Amino acid sequence: MAKLWIGVDIGKTHHHVAAVDGDGRLVYSRRVANDETSLLTVMAEVSTYGRPVCWAVDVTTGLSALLLTLLWRRQVQVRYVSGTVAFHMATAFAGENKTDARDAVVIAQTIRMRPDIPILEPSDRLLAEFTVLTSYRADLVGQRVATLFRLQELLTGISPALERAVDLNRKAPMMVLACWQTPAAIRHAGVDRITALLRRGHVKNAVQVAEAMVTAARQQTVNLPGQRAAAVVVGQMATEILALEQRIAAVDDLIAEQLDQHPLAPIIESLPGMGPLLTAELLVHTAGMTEYDSPAKLAAHAGLAPVSRDSGTVSGNHRQPRRYHRRLRHILWMAAFTAARECPTSRAYYEKKRAEGKNHRQAILALARRRVDVLWALIRDRKTFTRPAPAIRAAA
Repeated sequence: MAKLWIGVDIGKTHHHVAAVDGDGRLVYSRRVANDETSLLTVMAEVSTYGRPVCWAVDVTTGLSALLLTLLWRRQVQVRYVSGTVAFHMATAFAGENKTDARDAVVIAQTIRMRPDIPILEPSDRLLAEFTVLTSYRADLVGQRVATLFRLQELLTGISPALERAVDLNRKAPMMVLACWQTPAAIRHAGVDRITALLRRGHVKNAVQVAEAMVTAARQQTVNLPGQRAAAVVVGQMATEILALEQRIAAVDDLIAEQLDQHPLAPIIESLPGMGPLLTAELLVHTAGMTEYDSPAKLAAHAGLAPVSRDSGTVSGNHRQPRRYHRRLRHILWMAAFTAARECPTSRAYYEKKRAEGKNHRQAILALARRRVDVLWALIRDRKTFTRPAPAIRAAA
């Protein structure tokens, strides 16, 4: 009996469901509300066709969480057609209109024609929590970065010397700016009061920061246009950044606490460069390292494996892939970059690639690819990474 291929164009309040038979004929199309009763009704209607079904969605985030949970509880196979794949597949079908109904049909036709489309598996509790926490942390970091850029711009309009004197990525300058923003206010506060404030915040180099800010404030006696309003905004932004940093730290603690419960976390974290955050994100974007049956497939998904660009008499022409999981590649890149500085073994491999004529970027990518094999072997053997013992020089 031929299967029924069902594509779902995911939306916030409504989805569009379309089903095609084995010959590609549209047999069902309906807009459905994103609530349990409506979704169960659609599933019951589709089941009346009496055929095995395969569903596919184009979104795997919270918008599709209810639908996916209901399908998995019924033990229905669900595949994931990414937006990029659906976009390119749409050109293979007649028509140029862009509607939810047509998108759902394209998704259904895609899984009918392409058996290589990946199957979605239910996320376990820990991976679902990692997904929420890492996404929330990324939002907080984005807010902090945007606020910091705006604060730097405003502070330059108040006192360029003050903006240059301190590293605004540090906690100490933010504490000072939350209380005093203008050169006159900082001069009036003085080194002693600023130092006392920073010491209450457990800042180690309190005296040096206080002296640097007061010295910079003494370089300017003139008030710049808009300074009064800018000072109010800078104070509020500094307070907001301090609060965001506390929230980020709290999320980091939650991630570390949850990692203690995952069996693969100690293995992944043992690899140099893989801290708690990168470990949690790696588990999220690889579905707990269950989506791949070889390290080569993991490397290819992360864009670490070159692809061939042969034509005619040209062969062996390899280029960087254009389609890959960019966040996964960023995770592996950052871990390799850190390891190249801190781990002697990784540093030696990096230097080897540089000696072969590769530039810095190419050497880091080569190191990241090599580390995929190492990580795969560690997980396969359920072993943690052991750093080699430092060589002991013989006494003269």
